[in-house]
Parts: sequence; C-alpha cells; structure tokens
Amino acid sequence: MFTRRIVMAVLVTMLMSALTAAPAAAAKPVKPPPATPPERPLTAEEEAAAAAKFAAAQAYVASVAASGADLASLSCVTPTATTSNGGEASTDGVGDAAIQGCYVPQGFLTVYARDQANGAYCAPATGQVIANYAWGVASWANKYSQTDIARWMGTANGGTDAFGVERGLETATRGAPRRPAIWDWLVQPLIDSNKNGDTGDELFTALRANISGSAMPLAIPVKPHDPNALFWLSSWPRAVMSPGHWIAAYGWVGIYTKGSNYSRMYFTDSSKDEGGSTGKFYNSVLSIKWMIDHHTKRFVW
Repeated sequence: MFTRRIVMAVLVTMLMSALTAAPAAAAKPVKPPPATPPERPLTAEEEAAAAAKFAAAQAYVASVAASGADLASLSCVTPTATTSNGGEASTDGVGDAAIQGCYVPQGFLTVYARDQANGAYCAPATGQVIANYAWGVASWANKYSQTDIARWMGTANGGTDAFGVERGLETATRGAPRRPAIWDWLVQPLIDSNKNGDTGDELFTALRANISGSAMPLAIPVKPHDPNALFWLSSWPRAVMSPGHWIAAYGWVGIYTKGSNYSRMYFTDSSKDEGGSTGKFYNSVLSIKWMIDHHTKRFVW
C-alpha cells in the first residue's frame, strides 16, 4: 500500500508538471508591429493651404519642364538595374559617377546628418538637420538642441505626429536666413490628385519644388523596414517592429515616371542606435511613396 501511494504521488507530480510546463520546442509568438498613433485629419483651412502650396509646386515643375531643362543629354548612359537597395532593384548599375558626369536633372541641398538622442527623437533629429540647414550653421554645430526641438514638437514616448513636426519646424526655422520670406511649413496629404493610380508623381513634385524651387528640405514619415514589407529604407537593412520613423529629404536625381525606380530621393537618417543607420542615403521615389502610402499618407514641407 505504501509503495502504491508513492507511485501515485510520482504520477500526479509528473502529470501536473506536464500540464504547467511549456513544450521545450514551442516558438514564442511574434508580436504584431506597434500601431501607428492616429493623427487628426486636416481642417478645411489646412486642406486649402496644402492644396494651394501643391498647386504652386505643380506650376514650378511645369515651368521647368517647359523650359527644356528636363531633357537629359543623349550622351548619357542609361542606368540599368543591377544591385539591391532598400528592397528594390537599384538603377545605379553604371555608378553615381556616370550619373553625375553627364546631365541628368537633379537638385541637392547641403545638410549634415545628426544621430537621434534617444529612441523617440527621430523627429527632433530630423528637425535639427533642417534647422541647421536653414540657419547655415557649420557641419559640426547645432542651432538648437534636440531637447528644445522635441519640446516644440511635443515629442513623447509614442513619437511625434506630423502636426507636431510642423509646429517644431516653424519655431526652429523662424527668422533663419535660408528660409524664404514667404514660407509656411504645412502638413501635406499624399493623394493621387491626377487620378492616375499613383502618388509617386505627387511626391516627386513636392520634393523637386521644395528643394530646387524653394531650397528647403522636407520631413518625411515612413515605416523604416516592416517585416514582409515590399520596400524599406536603405539605411535600415534589418526588419524591425516600428511605429514609424522620420527622415529629412535633401536631394533628388532623375525625373519620376509611374512604376519606374529610376528617380531617387536623398535623405538623412538618425538611427544608428535604434536599428538603422545615421548618415546620408537614398531610395527610389517609388519606394518612399510606397512607405508613405502604407504609413500616415502625409509629410511636412
């Protein structure tokens, strides 16, 4: 009888252990990406201001095209897709030297990347890059600290929304010598205004007009490299679970055409301690517009 009780106790202990212990080979469930904090819709007044600014950008781009400045030299070598960059076939098969060595429409501003002070400061770091440019400070200097810019933007642990970036840029560039006399930072919805099934031409219009027409950078929000994403930032080679990330666009090369990845956007990133990289990078306009479309569908310019 005593032996039977011992055996039963052992069996009960083994059964309880089997019921409460997780299987050794069980995989941990994968957490879904953090939800993007909701952003409020634009007011009627904000929509009207954004539409007016975009119309002015369209007029600028049309005037440049009418002047013939978009016609590349026939002696230029047409780049071919050979390498991988940000989830896309890159069009720099002949190298940047060939693109720069012949006439290809392009525009660049002189900016310097800044590393973000902490995981939530990608927007303040972007603002610092833009403020430093607007004030014309040296490559090693900062006009304002990221802490100050974060306060102006209302940056919190959840990040910074587009309206916060707009407010912060207004404060950080007010009175700056490179800020045009008539200038207003705006939140711009990225929409298919010409109903051609693509928003890349709208993004390129804003990019070109801001950089080459007004000589001002843009603040762009994207998901940097979502798992299973079709495109990602070249500065984020590894997939991450991210609620969103801000970059500063400062240059462009090549005219955008629907479905083509030839046209590039050049940007600074600030994320070397957050899973990405800090420095200057480029992606195709095609990939950036995809990342905006699959995030907040807006940017600040």
